[in-house]
Amino acid sequence: VKVTQVPCPLFVPLVEEGCTDESLALQVAERYLQPMKRARVDTLILGCTHYPLLKGTIRQVMGPRVQLIDSAQPVALQARLVLGQMGLVAPAGNGAAPLHRFYVTDEPRRFEQLSRRFLGRRVGEVSRADVPQT
Repeated sequence: VKVTQVPCPLFVPLVEEGCTDESLALQVAERYLQPMKRARVDTLILGCTHYPLLKGTIRQVMGPRVQLIDSAQPVALQARLVLGQMGLVAPAGNGAAPLHRFYVTDEPRRFEQLSRRFLGRRVGEVSRADVPQT
């Protein structure tokens, strides 16, 4: 196995600004993914929670022969396993909707907008968590 890794620091702000289907995203992906194309990778792991939202653009750049692996589902399954070991998973099928509360250090409204973009729905209560400055 030969591993090729490439940092893609502009992918995160592109996703957070909603620029996933724009020519700018395509231009950035073309530039970042050139080393992957030159290395003729056959599999590309989307190793960040933001990257699946660029999957169409990445697919366009890399072509149909490159398998894209979305890391989100395995990470979510591992989180569920760990939370289960800690007794923090709500029992399935109890009829009650889970309660979600989010605490953010950024603006709550911004988090609500991003969560709708990522999850395709509104999230529960969002509050600002004041973190003392050190």
